[in-house]
Amino acid sequence: MVDVKAVIGKIDEVLADYSMPKRIKVVLTQVKSDLSKDNKGLDVTVTSAIYSLDEITNDVNISMHAKTVIWNIISELEALKK
Repeated sequence: MVDVKAVIGKIDEVLADYSMPKRIKVVLTQVKSDLSKDNKGLDVTVTSAIYSLDEITNDVNISMHAKTVIWNIISELEALKK
């Protein structure tokens, strides 16, 4: 089972990757910040994060490696909702 800390850890790994584009890091930093807040509306936060990350993957200028990493994070976020 996936927990919020595991997803944040995965986001930290991506943020440490120097080859990741800055616009992806900006969105991931915001998602991490939102997930780190101790709110009761985790489902809303997770859904919002999924939409933000999905929007990035639709950019044709993003490498396939970056898209794959983002899709993996989205999958883990979706597992949190269930």
